[in-house]
Amino acid sequence: MTSPARGLRLSYLRHFINSHGGETSFAGKTTAQVCFEFVVPLTKPTELSLVDHVANDPTTASFVAPANWYVSHAWQYLFLETVDSLERFFADRGLTDDAVIWFCVFNNNQHLASSYPFEYWSTTFKDSLATIGNMVMIMHPWNDPIVLRRSWCVFEVYVAVTMGARFEIALARDQEATFLGGIGQYGAFVKMLATIKSENSEATVPSDRDGIFAWIRAETSFVAVDRLIFSTLSTWIKTTLESSIGALSSPVQQAYRWRALGWIYLNDRNCVDAERCFARDLSHFTTLDGRSARLDVASAQVNVGMTRGTLRKPAHTWQPLFESALAVQTELLGPSDREVFATKYSFVAALTRNDLVHDAKTVALDLFDAHRHVYGIASSLTAVVMSLVTEIVHRLHDPRTALRWSRKTAAVQEQFHGSDHVCTILTLQIASAAYLALGRFDEGLALNQRVLATAQRTLGADHKLTLAASLNEGSFLLQSGDVAGAMAILRSVRALCPAANAPVHYKRDAELYLGHAVWTSGDVAAATDHFLAAHRILPGKDTVAAIYRVATADPMARCHLLALVTEAICSDVAPEWWPTNCVLCSKPIRGVLISCAACPKGAFWFCRVCSATKRERLERFCQHDLPAAQLETVLPPRRQLYHDALLTHDGSYKHIESLLDDYATYCNTHDVPPNERLPRPSIPTLNRGWHPML
Repeated sequence: MTSPARGLRLSYLRHFINSHGGETSFAGKTTAQVCFEFVVPLTKPTELSLVDHVANDPTTASFVAPANWYVSHAWQYLFLETVDSLERFFADRGLTDDAVIWFCVFNNNQHLASSYPFEYWSTTFKDSLATIGNMVMIMHPWNDPIVLRRSWCVFEVYVAVTMGARFEIALARDQEATFLGGIGQYGAFVKMLATIKSENSEATVPSDRDGIFAWIRAETSFVAVDRLIFSTLSTWIKTTLESSIGALSSPVQQAYRWRALGWIYLNDRNCVDAERCFARDLSHFTTLDGRSARLDVASAQVNVGMTRGTLRKPAHTWQPLFESALAVQTELLGPSDREVFATKYSFVAALTRNDLVHDAKTVALDLFDAHRHVYGIASSLTAVVMSLVTEIVHRLHDPRTALRWSRKTAAVQEQFHGSDHVCTILTLQIASAAYLALGRFDEGLALNQRVLATAQRTLGADHKLTLAASLNEGSFLLQSGDVAGAMAILRSVRALCPAANAPVHYKRDAELYLGHAVWTSGDVAAATDHFLAAHRILPGKDTVAAIYRVATADPMARCHLLALVTEAICSDVAPEWWPTNCVLCSKPIRGVLISCAACPKGAFWFCRVCSATKRERLERFCQHDLPAAQLETVLPPRRQLYHDALLTHDGSYKHIESLLDDYATYCNTHDVPPNERLPRPSIPTLNRGWHPML
């Protein structure tokens, strides 16, 4: 074995080929065949590695130099194709004269290779990579690379990237043409990634595979290795694809190349670069005429609209694109074409994401009617749209409609996917929430427990869907009065969230729900701590409202807590609206917030109108008899701050008078009912007994 620092100049590859009869002698031969038919006989007299053999011959010693590129490849590759890949790679980078390669066929002593154990080879590769610092991988074919099905090559990629080595990919001329032609096909990139699974890789020597796998399990995981390879290949493919666009002469070809690149970025959830690519795609087609060009423009408009909607850009930057695309597609393809359906689906998703839920419902119902007409109710395609409608009506806080849709949708989903499928579970979650919103606690809790058990069994305790079901379970138990059960499951969710890399709003909700649970148990201080933790995790109107409510219940901490959220309260553009809905009418609560003092904290909120006019329905939720059922009224935070300031005994007459004017403006602006406004006679500073001569 030669020193890892030594290699052969790139030019030696041609010298080696020419000295053995030229390319005709190597045609159709793999690297493995070249090793045993040429390298082994050539080095037999000295029984050295080819690098050492060449170094010891004065006529060829000049080909040996410190290696600066490590070559990763599969021995099943055609040798000439590997040479072409390397020559093109280094020529494109102006490195032909400088490249000195560490090539295992040449660097390893092939006469002794079978006698070395795994530990020797793993150390050799790691030391060589650490010394050289650059690795180029030969990747053939691009969409199912053999090299990544070899355990040693997977090992090399992981070591190179984790050690900070430069990692590049080389393709032969015909392979690059195939790559650039094939990558533009929809889904080609994702299909290529799907072929990579390090745990399925193989090695010629079974003990080598065992050693590599043991090392991966000890150092990291197969999933982590796959993710690293995905990321590395993705970066290379995106760079290569974008740099190739300028060489294309046809605007149509350039547009398709930009579109393919946009989908790759979208697969990486990089919507910023995806939008950039889709916009370039659109700009090329807008200069063309004809039916095909009009449809291409429509497709590009959908892609731009979809990414802008995902990025929550102003609706005027993407909504007209969807509308224009739908008009063209409907005209040229017909209203029942799958392309039209796909565009409407993307349009609904964008509207929903940007809280334009009423508009989304209109389009979604139209899409459902079309699917029902074309495919019928008992169709997996119709089930997808039904699921979309179910989610929308749930977002609109319409529990009766949500329950009706979720039950219909789940029935179709169970028919096609089974009761344990993730789509079915998601729909049943909505159904359980609807049951509870309607006061049907036994049915809702039983259904959610079924959902939770299924998610835990099929997805695991730390899966996002399982965590969501667990949060729902904690909330439902609290609503039903099982405070201890609620706290137990909510604490388990909070403990799982960090390791599960859960969405930040899950972590916030776990703290909020725990705060309400411990508050119900009588520990106001602990509730305050949980609400403050939720506010640190993800500050928003719901965390501000929770801190405000507990502040009103704790006179000792009131001033301190209100000071923490005063800025957020005063900057609220909708200060009379609460971040919660009335459980009776399902509408967002505006104005005073009403709850029962004896019910679990945060369980049931009522608006003023419903609490006064729907007593029978209220008793579905609050089943306490008088005097326990004491309805508490809480003013909106901003209004309460005005009341606190006006009712104080501090402050000059002029200041309080000015503040009262501001308060009147606030009440008029936000339509505060006259009977809820603070009357002037109740303000101490403006109505004290005084005389100017005293």
